[in-house]
Amino acid sequence: MNDVVLKWTDWHTDYLFHAHHGENVRTVRFPYSRFIVDAERLWNDPLEEQGQGILYKQFAGYRRNIPEAHEPMLLNLWHQHQQRLRDNLCENALLLDCHSFPSEAGEVDICIGYNEDWSKPDASTLSMVVNLFEENGYTVGINNPYSNSETPECPFAYKSMMLEVNKRAYMEEGSLRLKQPLQRKCIRDLMTTVLKELS
Repeated sequence: MNDVVLKWTDWHTDYLFHAHHGENVRTVRFPYSRFIVDAERLWNDPLEEQGQGILYKQFAGYRRNIPEAHEPMLLNLWHQHQQRLRDNLCENALLLDCHSFPSEAGEVDICIGYNEDWSKPDASTLSMVVNLFEENGYTVGINNPYSNSETPECPFAYKSMMLEVNKRAYMEEGSLRLKQPLQRKCIRDLMTTVLKELS
């Protein structure tokens, strides 16, 4: 199981995405591994049928037995995270749903995802983010290799955009060490720029 956890954990994302703190920037971090509770999954997620809902019960050939008595406590972690997101959102805000993915999962360096509904960011926001990364030498996929973005239920409208970074763009996947910036502007600096532009 260790090989699967090492591959799919969002390593160093605190470092990448907490680079800028401004008056209009709030950070909500889920402090648990997706292999304990996957905060990204929907309630009654379709992936539940494959054992990969909020509580993973099978993944990449491995099975996980969760005592029935423990499930309410684990599911409550998901509910608490949803509430923290709601508490930090406001009308017309932009939720940035930030993650990483292993290099074998996609060819692009940066994946930008959104929902085709009321939460889709406007074209200027999407263009700014895409152009910023491409101008600095990174390839960008739109809803590829992953799509959609988290949207906790709120009594007001806001926008949501997922930012997934290919691990090869910032770390050595074998050793889990951060890469030193070379020719291209590093992801952390670009995320700071994104947050400044959007806040």
